Amino acid sequence: MIKTIRVTEKDYLNFTHYAFKRLCTPQPKGAIGFIKNMVIWCILTIAFMFVFQIDSISLSRFHWPSATITALPFVVFFVVYFNNMHKLRQSSIPNQNGLMLGEKTIEFGTDGITEINPLGKCFYKWESVESVEDNSGDLYIFLDKLFALIIPAASFSSDTEKAELQSIVKKYV
Repeated sequence: MIKTIRVTEKDYLNFTHYAFKRLCTPQPKGAIGFIKNMVIWCILTIAFMFVFQIDSISLSRFHWPSATITALPFVVFFVVYFNNMHKLRQSSIPNQNGLMLGEKTIEFGTDGITEINPLGKCFYKWESVESVEDNSGDLYIFLDKLFALIIPAASFSSDTEKAELQSIVKKYV
């Protein structure tokens, strides 16, 4: 089977998001992330403190400048952290019409997968395929933990074509 595809920047960003989630160790059901856990504990601490001072609490006596100064370093930290993560993600996008993004042809043969793009040609034996995964219609053929052949959902004319491709790959993997 020969498939001509076009991988866009959006397809690549969807892939990286999926691949990083895939790399993270699966958490047991009901587990929550570190940041959510911190927020919940902060709220519980404040609630606990308020319970023991219920008689003496009035918002007019609450010292808002102290609360603001205390919260400011945390707010600055989170803003800088998320800004840097956004910059890192944007700077890691491959070049247009390079090896990852742009138009390419993928040929699925009996001995492996051949990828042909304007800059060259790559051949991958079937033994190198770790898994085939579907993410919102996009098909990822993982050749390593963070490297996969991205086949966007827009490349398939129908669900049967996608199922046919998946069955070909799974036959050899």
